[in-house]
Parts: sequence; C-alpha cells; structure tokens
Amino acid sequence: MRLGTGLATCAFAFALVVAREAHASPVLAKMCSETETQCERADLSVTKVEKGPADFDWDTGWVPANSPIQIRLALSLHDRTEVDLGGTLDSTWPDPITLTPKGTPTAGAITIDDGFDLTAQMRFTVTVAGNTYQWTGNIPYVPNVDFEATATKGFDPWAWAGGDPAATTVVAQTPVNKVFQVSLTDSLIPIPGISGGFELDGSATYSAWYDTLRIAFDEVNGVSPIPLVDPKDASTRLLISSTPSFDTSVFIHGEVTHQTTLHFIPSLYFDILGDDFTLPLADLPLALPASDPEAWDFDPVAVHVPLPEISIPETTIDVGNIPVGAATEQIVEIDDVGEEVLVGGVDTLAPMVEIETPEFSVTPQQSRGLELLLVPMTAGPFDVLLHLGSNDPLAPDSYVHLKGMAGSPLVNEPSGCGCRTTPAPGGSPLLALPLLALLRRRRHPR
Repeated sequence: MRLGTGLATCAFAFALVVAREAHASPVLAKMCSETETQCERADLSVTKVEKGPADFDWDTGWVPANSPIQIRLALSLHDRTEVDLGGTLDSTWPDPITLTPKGTPTAGAITIDDGFDLTAQMRFTVTVAGNTYQWTGNIPYVPNVDFEATATKGFDPWAWAGGDPAATTVVAQTPVNKVFQVSLTDSLIPIPGISGGFELDGSATYSAWYDTLRIAFDEVNGVSPIPLVDPKDASTRLLISSTPSFDTSVFIHGEVTHQTTLHFIPSLYFDILGDDFTLPLADLPLALPASDPEAWDFDPVAVHVPLPEISIPETTIDVGNIPVGAATEQIVEIDDVGEEVLVGGVDTLAPMVEIETPEFSVTPQQSRGLELLLVPMTAGPFDVLLHLGSNDPLAPDSYVHLKGMAGSPLVNEPSGCGCRTTPAPGGSPLLALPLLALLRRRRHPR
C-alpha cells in the first residue's frame, strides 16, 4: 500500500514538473504593497483566439497581370472569436496561504469577426485616338455582397456562469445588402410614366457571449489537487511545506456560445413622373438556433510566489555577567533565507530591555542585527524572552531567550541575612567593603 502511494505521488509530481516546463516562463509575484507585507500579487492575464474550420481568405488580385483589362475576385469566410481576461492572483496569509484570483474591472473583452464577403471587380485602361480612358467598378450581374462584421465588447472578469449574459454578449451588425430586385411595372402595371418593382435587402447580426466555469490550480488530466475557485468560492487555501517559495499553475475554464440572426427587408419602389418612392414593408428577422456552448480553456499561467523565511542563528543567547543599573548593548542576529523581504517587529514584557530597533526589514539572503540595551535594576540571574513577529507565513512568531547574571549573586545564609559581610578566614577585611556598600545601597534605595 505504501509503495503504491509513493509511486502515485512520484507520478503526480513528475506530471507537475512536465506541465510547468511546457508552459511559458512563470509570472513572478511581488509584494502587494509596503503595508501589505503578507500578500504576494501576480499578473493573471490570458487570451484565447479560435478560428472555425471553414475560415479562409481568398483573393486573386488583379489578373491577368500587365493586361489593359483585368478582373479581381475575392471571397472571405470568417468565423473568429477572441476572449481576453485580465486580473491578478493574490497569495495571502497567515493560516494558511490563501490563493484568490481577482478580476480587474473592465479588463475583459470578447471580439468576434464573422460572416462572408464576395467581391467581383473589373478595371480597364485603354487609349483611343490619343485619349486614355480608365474605369474600375463591380462586374455587372455578378453579386457583390458584404455579410461580414466585427465587434468587441468589454466586461468585468471573471464573468462567472449564471450571471447576466448581456454583460459579456457582443453583437456585430453587417451592412444592408441588396439580395435581388424585380421590375413589376413592365409586366404587371404597364402605365406610361410609371416604373417600379420589388426588391429584397438583407443583413446579418452575429452575437456571442462568454462565461467562466471554474478556475483550477495545478491540473493534471483535468484533476486539481487544490480546491477549485467558482462563483460560490472566490478563493482557495493552499497548505505548503517549509520552502522559501512555491509555484502554481492557474487554469481558467470557460465556454463561448454563438448565435446568428438573418434580417430580410422587402420593399416596393416606384418612379412616377421622375419622383422616386420607396415603401419598406418590414424587417423580418430570422434567429437561427444558438450553437452548443464551446469549451473555452485558456492556456495555463505559471506563477512563482516568493516568500520570506526567518532564520535565527541563536535562539538562546548567554550574555554573561552584566552590571546593574547600567546599559549593556546586545545584538540579536536574524537572517532572511527566503526570496521575499522579511518584515517584522520585536517586543518583550521585560522592563530591563530597551529595544533600539523595534521594527526590522531584511532583504532576501541577507542578515540584520537587532540592537538592544539591557538595563537590569536588580542583581541576580535573568532570562528575558523576546518576541519577533514577522511576515514569514510558516513562522509568524519567533522567540529568543537572553540569559545572564546581573551584578554579583547573593549568597543565602541560614540566618536569613541573604548576604555575607564577614570575610573568610585568612582574607582581608578590606575585600568585604565593596560588598557591604552594595548591600547598604540595596537596603536603602534612593
């Protein structure tokens, strides 16, 4: 069982490495601001462009080359869609690191370029009797139609599914084209001085809309080891090991739906004694069924998140014997072995400690000495506890012990005096004077 689990873990890790190596260079996260020291922010911008299988552009150019009379045929069929999303990935802590993809307002856009265009043109350049004549125009009796349109609609990412579809719906309208024209007066109304007929114009409206379905992290074969982000959960939490950074790949999954509406515009036209009359009948729209939603999976974005990591070479420091009532300097060294700036502060409940540098900032892979003044007011042993709070996500609270002796230690006698004023046999009485003076100062404080 353990062997199988280990092999599965190795396979998963290998897949992650392969997937990350296949991606572009990772986006480097940076500290959100000078005041947001427990936050790393990375740009999260994605773009996806798709063309339909029948999309093409064809143009003969002017042929034959170098001929006085030339024709040009051009045909294009477009089925193109582009979706852009812009935002950030915020990694915040403590307890534990939380990954939050945040969309940037107005940083989303959907663009469509749909329809077809047929152009048939002719041109000539001829010289007759010393005069040059030129003409360029559409070839008669050959339809020239333009049912092609493009448009862009901006929106706020992430445009989660279930929201207002109008927010991400882009609409492109083609020009009105004359489909055909039939004379009626020659055959149905043969009245001198009156001409007219029936014509049918047409246009097309193309629309498309986008929805985000989910945002995943470190997917392998569609499976994410980290909980997904969706409309109900705007963030996910990540438990990491004690490393100075971590890497993740962000997968954004959405879908795009297309729809086409054809517009038929019939009308009657008349010319009565030189006056033109056009009677449009109606705009008859025909909405074709919307397409099935098309999966819209963006390329994953690799993100590298640097973290601060505190290291204290000595967590217990023996300062030795220091004088009472006088300031003794002490340096506590801290190292930043991480990849981001280490920021924090020092505090203690011990009144004998004066902190010269209550706040600190250490650049990655550098050291910093915290300056303290130890001012004991009474003699005897001491053990001072320093608290170092920092933006290290795994060790936000660190502690250092300062141990030592203030002045000379008192000797307890059975009589309860707590001191020794009589010199030892063979010793000089003068040696007891400093100790006696110290005792009197302790018994009669000023």
